[in-house]
Amino acid sequence: MSDILEVYVTNAFVADNQGGNPAGVVINGDGLTVEQMQSIAAELGYSETAFISPSKKADYRVRFFTPTEEVDFCGHATVGTFSTLLKTGKIEPGEYKQETGAGVLGVSVTSEGRINMEQVLPEFGQTFSEEDIAPLLGLLAEDILATGMPIKAVSTGLWDIIVPVDDEAKLLAIEPDQKAIAAFNRKTNTGAIHAFAMTPTESDISARCRNFAPALGIDEESATGSAAGALASYLHVYQGGKYRYLFEQGEVLNKRSLLWASVESDNDEISAVFVGGSSDKPIRIPYRLEAEAV
Repeated sequence: MSDILEVYVTNAFVADNQGGNPAGVVINGDGLTVEQMQSIAAELGYSETAFISPSKKADYRVRFFTPTEEVDFCGHATVGTFSTLLKTGKIEPGEYKQETGAGVLGVSVTSEGRINMEQVLPEFGQTFSEEDIAPLLGLLAEDILATGMPIKAVSTGLWDIIVPVDDEAKLLAIEPDQKAIAAFNRKTNTGAIHAFAMTPTESDISARCRNFAPALGIDEESATGSAAGALASYLHVYQGGKYRYLFEQGEVLNKRSLLWASVESDNDEISAVFVGGSSDKPIRIPYRLEAEAV
């Protein structure tokens, strides 16, 4: 005997309906054990797979798994989840709440299919030295120092080490030492390194980004929604209080992605963070859960 799971894959944060970051979405995740969810996520092999189940606190409970472990929150898988629910006719455009490991968070679904998600208010953690971080990325310390901005751990649901780079070409030329990055993230209890370079002021793009999370089983990700919220919060603090951002990611992976982010503040304190984007058409993946594997 086997159970048929409703499993989809969709690319989140697409640019002109291309690129984006693939996320697995399991519609009927209730009844699965943690071990089963982890096994399914590893078998699917996407950077994150979301499992949807009923919630007593929100419209849905959503759990996120990388190929190697569960994480509290995932931005691109949230976009993928609610876009899949919309495009399979399970929800209408409107306002929703999702219960996640990071808390109960709001999600807005527009009639055009754009998903805007609330993120946890930012926490600013440890500051790191350029001498420690630059070698992990094949950069010189001066490539970071020249930006005048710090290397900072920031979380809007997951801890990212935000690394400014003074030139777009240098950002795109980064050759990460994945083993060293994984060891550094584990040592510092962070999830990823999120490097970025500011773009010219006349560009519609605020910054170009690259995200490395080998400790979570993801060498490089083409779109990272949680890091977009962290970066928007970081830039709001260290770049003079701007409120709206557009980030580009995934270019070196040939999966160009666009992530919108906004920050609200009250008396110079950040009071809300939102990240938004669109997904392409979800594709159903045939999947049977064998009884003997339960």
